[in-house]
This record gives sequence, C-alpha cells and structure tokens, in this order.
Amino acid sequence: MDWCCATLTVVPSPSLDADLALAFQLSELAAEVALEFYARGVDTVWKEDNTPVSEADLEVDRRLIEALRLARPDDAVLSEESGARGSSTRRWILDPIDGTFNFVEGRPAWGTHVALEVDGELVLGVITRPVREQRWWATRGRGAFTAPFASASSASSSSTPLHVSAVDDLAKSRVSVWSRQPDALVERLERDTVMVQATLDNVLEVIAGEHEAVVGASGKIWDHAPAVIIVDEAGGHFRDGRGGHRPDLGEGIYSNRLIDDALDRVISG
Repeated sequence: MDWCCATLTVVPSPSLDADLALAFQLSELAAEVALEFYARGVDTVWKEDNTPVSEADLEVDRRLIEALRLARPDDAVLSEESGARGSSTRRWILDPIDGTFNFVEGRPAWGTHVALEVDGELVLGVITRPVREQRWWATRGRGAFTAPFASASSASSSSTPLHVSAVDDLAKSRVSVWSRQPDALVERLERDTVMVQATLDNVLEVIAGEHEAVVGASGKIWDHAPAVIIVDEAGGHFRDGRGGHRPDLGEGIYSNRLIDDALDRVISG
C-alpha cells in the first residue's frame, strides 16, 4: 500500500468469492485484449525508467479500469500504466501486461497481474499466462490454485492446489538470482545451491514446488502483489529487502520457507 496518512473512504466489502470472480473476469478480459495485439504485433515506446510500454499495455489498462469503474465504483485502483485512482480501504492493484519485453518479442512468458488489498492487507491475487491459457490464484486463508482459463474456479474439481516444495537441503535447492547482486554472493550461491537460469516464471515455479528460491526478485508493487499472496497461500514465503512482508519496497526473496535460515547464512556471508 501507499504508506501515508491520507484519509481513506471506508467501503463495505463484497464477499471474497465475489471479488475472486471479478478478478477472474478482469484477467480474462485482459487476455482477450492482449492476445489480439500479440497476434499482430505492437508499437512500443520507452518510459522514463527505461522499461517498454506498448499500445497493448495501454489498451488493456484502459479496459480494466473501465471494468472496475463499473463493477466496483467505490474501490481505489493502482495500475502500472495509469497510476492511482480514488482512495478507499479497498484497492485493486494491476499490472496490465507483466513481461512486456517478452510480449513485444513474441515470447509466451507474459500475463496480467490482479491483486486486491483490503485495509492494507493483500487478500487476493491472480497471475495469468494467456498464451498458455493458464492462471494461478489465491485468496487469503483459502490456499493457492492453478487451472486453465476455461475451468479456473476456486470450487472447480479441475483446479489443482499449489504447494511449495518440501526440499529443506540448501545444497539440493534450485535457486535463481534476478537482479544484479555482488559477485561474492553469486559465487556463494553457485557453490552452495543448484543455480538455475533466471526467467519471469521462476516465482511461479516456487509456488508450484519446482523451484526453491528467487533472490533479488525486483519489481514494483504491481509486480509483487499477487505473487506475494499466492506464494504465502502455497506455504512459501516472501521477504522484502528489510526482512518484512511489504510488496512495495522494490526487491525481495521468494522461497519455500524451509531453506530460509540456510539461505540467509549464504546471503550474509
């Protein structure tokens, strides 16, 4: 959340099931719009922070904001592409197209991030990979799941529960490093873990039990927010750069929780 003293509008909360259904609808809308651009190619410009934004990002953003304005007019929204709208104890956090680099180059590792924060706590997160027709989600206290778009429902028998791996030996742990880290740290990780190539899907692999940790996972709040609650509900752990649990501090570590102590010893040297 924005850690400030602004007065927030208190909005009665719909049920979490209703919010999840809306999040699914938003992710499906985003996929429909984005895939049309993906099929034909897009024009791209560079933002001040040296990251790309395409016409698809902007159109998906516009459609999602429009849909939320109709469905939840009293809720606040924070989107990567259009910034903050409204002030409320309920806030939707959006990344219209996460992985724009991959999107504009025709690679499938991109999708939409949708998260909901209530009273400063993340209660819902959805991440998609439209080209693969796959979706991951979690709601607070109810676990994490994955399913194809056509059958994704928290009550669906085709939904697969997600759980992080049971690997507790750091030497057997698959670890990737996202952002630039000191050479000495990278050398220690290469020595003491099973280092694997960093990809946009590493965090999803931690959630699915196919990876044990991502070190230096960088991003803004809209990059982290849905992944934080999904990894939590899958039994894992996200820690920000200060050792807390805030998704708005730019960088953190995703893990299966079991290797945290050993990983911290390697990181600290």
